Amino acid sequence: MEQQSGTAIGNWGRWGDEDERGTLNLIEPKGVAAAAHEVRTGQAYALGLPIQREGAPIFDYRGAPQRLTLTSQTDNMFDDFPGGKEVGANEDVLVIASHSITHMDALCHVQHRGKFYNGFDASTFRTHTGAERCGIEKLGAFATRAVLLDLPRHQGVEFLEPGATITRADLEGCAEAQGVEVRPGDALLVRTGHLDNWRTETSAGREVSFAQAGLGLDAVSYIRDHDISAVGADNSAIEVIPFDAETFLAVHIALLVESGVPLMEHLWLSDLAAGMAEAGTWSCLLTVTPLPVTGATGSPINPVAIV
Repeated sequence: MEQQSGTAIGNWGRWGDEDERGTLNLIEPKGVAAAAHEVRTGQAYALGLPIQREGAPIFDYRGAPQRLTLTSQTDNMFDDFPGGKEVGANEDVLVIASHSITHMDALCHVQHRGKFYNGFDASTFRTHTGAERCGIEKLGAFATRAVLLDLPRHQGVEFLEPGATITRADLEGCAEAQGVEVRPGDALLVRTGHLDNWRTETSAGREVSFAQAGLGLDAVSYIRDHDISAVGADNSAIEVIPFDAETFLAVHIALLVESGVPLMEHLWLSDLAAGMAEAGTWSCLLTVTPLPVTGATGSPINPVAIV
C-alpha cells in the first residue's frame, strides 16, 4: 500500500478530481437494465438484520439501537380535532449509530495519512456538520447486478474459521466452482458464515471471538481488476480480524480510501445463498438505499436481492 511521491493512488482522479462516488460510477443505466434479466424466480431477499437492542452483533462503543415511543394510546394529542377522541397515533423515535448492525460505509468513513478517497482533506470533517466531502449522501441509492460467493459452501464447512484470511485465489476458486462470471460494475457479496456462527454461539450463551474471517490485502487486487462497484459481507468489517499485515483497517484503506469502493457490513446472506443454490444461479439484482443524511460517515441499510 506504500505510495511513492507523485504516484497516482488507486482510483484517485479516475472520474475527475471532484468525484465523491468512487466505484459506483462503474454502474451504468444499461448495466442496471441488464441486471434485471438476472431475475429467475422473482424471490426477494432482505439482507438487513433486525434493528433491536439485543440479539444482534453490536460493538459496545456504538451503543445498542433504541426505539423510543414518541406518542402512544396514552396520549390525548388529537382531542381538539373532529373525532380526535376516538383516534390515536403511535410514533417512534429511533436512536442508532450510523455504523450499527447492517450498514454501509461512506467514502469518508476512514482516512489515511490525512486524506479521504480522491485526496480530499480529512481535516474538513466537523463534529456537528460531519463530512464536507464524501458523505453518505454523495453515494446515493443504487441498483446493480450482484454476485454472491459462498465460501463456506465451496469449502464444505458451515463457516470459515475465525481469523481466516480470504485471498484472491479463494475468490477465484469459488467463482469458478459456482460457474459465475464477475463483470465490471457488479457488486460482490462474500459469505463467510460469521453471522451463522455468531447466532449459534450467542444462543448457547458463549462469548463470540473477536477474530473473524474476512478479506485480506491479497483479495483487493481481485476487486480492483474486476472493477467491482461495491463489496458486502456477513462479517463486521469486510476484512479479516486480526487485521492483515498487522495494519489497522488495512483493507478499508485499500478499498474505501485508495479505491473508492463502498462497503456493506453485517449482511444476512445465508437465506440468499440457499435460495440461489436452489435456483441454480449465483447472480442477482441488488438494490441498496442508504439514508441520505448530509455529511454522515455511513448509514443503516436493508439491501434487497432479487433472484
